[in-house]
Amino acid sequence: MLGLMRRVSCLALAACLIGGAAQAQTLRSGHPYLSFSDTHVAQFKSRVAEDADAKAAWTRAHAQADEALTRKPANDRELNAALLDLSLAYRMTGERRYADRAKGLLDVYAARPNWVTDKPLLARKPVWNSDLGMGTSAYVYGQTFDAIHDALSPAERDRLAKALVKGAIKPTLADWIDGAERIHSLDTMGHNWFSHIVFGAGVAAIAVKTEEPQADAWIRRIDEASEEWANYDGSAIETKPQHFGSNGAFVESINYADFAVEGYLKFRRAWLDAFTEKTAPTPRLAGVADLFIQNLYPTSVGALSTNFGDGNPTASGAHAVVNLWASGDQQSRYLWYLDTVKANPGQDVWDEPENMVQWPAAKARAGAARGPGLATSWIDRDLGSATMRSSWAPDATFLAVRSGFTWNHNHADAGSFILWHKGKQLLIDSGNANYARPEYDGFYRQSIAHNVVTLDGKAEPASNTYDGSHFPGRVDHLVDAGDLRFVWADATGPNASTFERKYRSFLWVGDTILVIDDLKGWQPGQFEWLLHYEGEAKRQGQVITVKNGEAEVAVRPLFPETLPDAGLPTDYPELLRMAEGKGLKDHAPDEAQPYLRLQAPGVTDRTKFVVALTPNGGAAPRIERVETKDYLLVRIHQKGEVTEVYFNLLADGRIRHRNANADLGGWETDAYILALTYPEGGDVRKPKRWFVADGSYLRRDGRVELDSLSKAFVVKTTAARGVEVSIEGQPTYAIRLACDGARSITVDGAAKACERDVALARRSTAPR
Repeated sequence: MLGLMRRVSCLALAACLIGGAAQAQTLRSGHPYLSFSDTHVAQFKSRVAEDADAKAAWTRAHAQADEALTRKPANDRELNAALLDLSLAYRMTGERRYADRAKGLLDVYAARPNWVTDKPLLARKPVWNSDLGMGTSAYVYGQTFDAIHDALSPAERDRLAKALVKGAIKPTLADWIDGAERIHSLDTMGHNWFSHIVFGAGVAAIAVKTEEPQADAWIRRIDEASEEWANYDGSAIETKPQHFGSNGAFVESINYADFAVEGYLKFRRAWLDAFTEKTAPTPRLAGVADLFIQNLYPTSVGALSTNFGDGNPTASGAHAVVNLWASGDQQSRYLWYLDTVKANPGQDVWDEPENMVQWPAAKARAGAARGPGLATSWIDRDLGSATMRSSWAPDATFLAVRSGFTWNHNHADAGSFILWHKGKQLLIDSGNANYARPEYDGFYRQSIAHNVVTLDGKAEPASNTYDGSHFPGRVDHLVDAGDLRFVWADATGPNASTFERKYRSFLWVGDTILVIDDLKGWQPGQFEWLLHYEGEAKRQGQVITVKNGEAEVAVRPLFPETLPDAGLPTDYPELLRMAEGKGLKDHAPDEAQPYLRLQAPGVTDRTKFVVALTPNGGAAPRIERVETKDYLLVRIHQKGEVTEVYFNLLADGRIRHRNANADLGGWETDAYILALTYPEGGDVRKPKRWFVADGSYLRRDGRVELDSLSKAFVVKTTAARGVEVSIEGQPTYAIRLACDGARSITVDGAAKACERDVALARRSTAPR
């Protein structure tokens, strides 16, 4: 009896938690009030009348609905597609035959004793009564029920609503929401199950609001859960990461970001279609569209997306972005993105019935032709990734780096990078395979499948992919000054069992990209620099050329040594060696894909790799290397200019309690990296541009160029239009800069007055 009382109390408490504080949402209109509402259908009819593409899309959907009248769906995917096609056809034509057929197909779901499609879940203890398939079926069923509502009798509405509640809504609430029975939390299955299943049920609950008295409470509770889900910061105890960064970045690959975000946005869209009230705030998702856009690589024949982890280069965030558009967030760059990816398999989202009714006006489409209008570089400091590109034009040069959290769909790839050029993948991520294949975990997820550095063949522990990397990597300090870009990644955390220090920087100057690795192991060993590529790789002397179609990139190792010009490797034991690794093709584990292993000479616990990457397209630069006791120097001659890049060996953590004061070719500085650009044959003492990475001062011949008490990343360019400066620094800084005789200089877009030929750039956390 006591046990029964406790159970009753628990159920009562759950009812309070789910519904006690809920208030009824105010409907904008009667059924249909979701995607196929009178307003949306009327708008689409006007688009069909004036837009040939909209008319063609409707013609295809209409034909598919006609086929669905007689064709028996072979699986749930076909069943769901048929339901949405029939819903659109009924709302566009008013013909009852479409509604009657949709009603019959809803009965296919309604007749099922259990809607779980992943049957092994039913054998777990405790039983999992909801799955990803249920999230989709709940959403589609709800949309269809709402669309054909006026064609149903009161008894049919009641019967079909009860079937939806029993088959999908209540099992989902019990598994994921209701404290009396819940077995899951926000991150049980990573970062997308909660979103897809719970918010699918949320759309279903909105659809049956007028039939189900408890729906208001369910809807409100799911809306509250959306704020928790979007703001989830992970669990250090369970070694699980947060879902989203502050700028909308997602912890996993683009396809999983799309899947997770789409699930929530479908609910948000349904709420905004149906109700007058606002949804719960999800500010971290404000930049999610730009996550997809900045990870896109347009080509002349389609588009690619970064494919780190369990990604796919032909995937996109189209389903998330179109739901943003349909929710009222209608930026022209969203249409540019959707137009750019629509040629990829499954990415033409305007061909989907519930999105078709949101067809953009001709004026909106005209604005999309101008391109995204975003910066050519992007960084996610919270979760660890960055992208840089030469331009937004198709087939430009594109570089992406990832150094974040290893777990689940994220591979052991901290510090890895990809390089795409002339519309082709050149330096690549190895990708992945079917999750049931032994190669998935045995190769694709491990460090050797990525462009990283190993020490005696080791990098991240293989266990990180399941247990998680308790110390995640980072990507920081993005600098973008037009012709000069820089980003720094710290891959030490996930690699901490082998590496004491594992930093990777990218300095992109003109047509040359320097990949800079600053490495220290706990024990001496042999360092190897891994390079995975698409196409063919051939070595000619000190340069390796990777070619894929018309695209190619010259890979030239500069430090710790070069490759030998000629001869046998045994003739030059003091130089770098090149060996071949045995990899696997992306999504094709039965096909071999070789990769390169650049082996540093000897055994040591500390080294620097500096490798120059030069994509083809112009005159090849001439590159020199100089090594001294205190610094390494790379001198790049290209396009009539010289750029000298100094690497301060005193600034790599080997000295403590002293500053890294160094004389770098006559320049006094404590910078980690110093880059100076001047005309060929010009005076290095008067560079047109200098770049300081992690430095507090720069001076020469008694003239102070940079004065900052804290270390900063600063680019200064002197040109005909004036002096321009870009600063990446501490939260609070006061940086003094030489003005070169100008009355004012521009610092990050703001004018700074000069006094005695010095300008002060200040950032403070307190009002002044």
